[in-house]
Amino acid sequence: MIITGRRKRKIDKKLAFLNEGKKINIGVPANEDNSKILKRIGFTELLNEGETVLPIYNGPISNFNSEGKYLIHKDQPMETAYRQREWTWEQWAGYHETETRTEIVDVPYKRYPRTFISPPSVELSIVKNIEDEKYVVAPVQILDLSNPDKLLHIINLFLEIFGYCEVLSKDLKSYVLKNLQRLNWEILPPGKWPWNKIKDKILPIIKQTNRQKQVVIEYRLKVITKFNPEFSAIGRAGFRGYLIFGFPEKNVYALESLFTGNATYIFEKNWEYLSKLTKAEILQSSLQKDRIIHRKNWEEYINNLLK
Repeated sequence: MIITGRRKRKIDKKLAFLNEGKKINIGVPANEDNSKILKRIGFTELLNEGETVLPIYNGPISNFNSEGKYLIHKDQPMETAYRQREWTWEQWAGYHETETRTEIVDVPYKRYPRTFISPPSVELSIVKNIEDEKYVVAPVQILDLSNPDKLLHIINLFLEIFGYCEVLSKDLKSYVLKNLQRLNWEILPPGKWPWNKIKDKILPIIKQTNRQKQVVIEYRLKVITKFNPEFSAIGRAGFRGYLIFGFPEKNVYALESLFTGNATYIFEKNWEYLSKLTKAEILQSSLQKDRIIHRKNWEEYINNLLK
């Protein structure tokens, strides 16, 4: 059965034939018609069975799916929050001379309180049916009419990306992915990756922000990379804008976001472990050793951690 439309607000009559507790497979053919879209959201041109991605931002549904969102409480008093920016000033240097100094400072501003809603982090995978036809599918859902939010989110995710989706039959032969290959990270070649080497890799992403944010992003990455991480990986698809720097001898893996208003996550688990997790699992507070907010004392903490 094919579902079309812009966005579904509820389980409508088209799905009324489905029984409560029934397993639901939502997907579309991984064929020539969809090949450009599949490549754009993170799959390879080969579309190998087992390829799995967190689809890249394509609209409000997929943005929420990978990044989460904030519920803003406009009925509550405003609170003080902070954003970082570069501050430049002239400092007296003696004998009627001055020198230009710069530093990253916290700038306070007022905003309404907000509650972060974690991303669903629904990943899409390439599977085959019994006739060896390839499909891109979401994880199997159990129909629960009393709580249909997850199923509706998946349907709307497909509608936003592909313009339609199908309720598939149960003859997908490889739905339990034995050869799962997550494509969410580009692992950089072994060796030291100081700032002057990694800069070219992430410059296209940094340039999407304004100059002030670019300065803050570069500052944070310079602080981390000056300790010469032995391992680096750049996020792809829905992980775009995230980097992991590994310091195996210190048992430290730092997950850094290129976007301001976030934090640096510190893990003690190895890279192989982290690469198998979904984005939602990585960002859960129970998995990380620490979460360092991007504030004025951030650099001091990083220096003490890595020196």
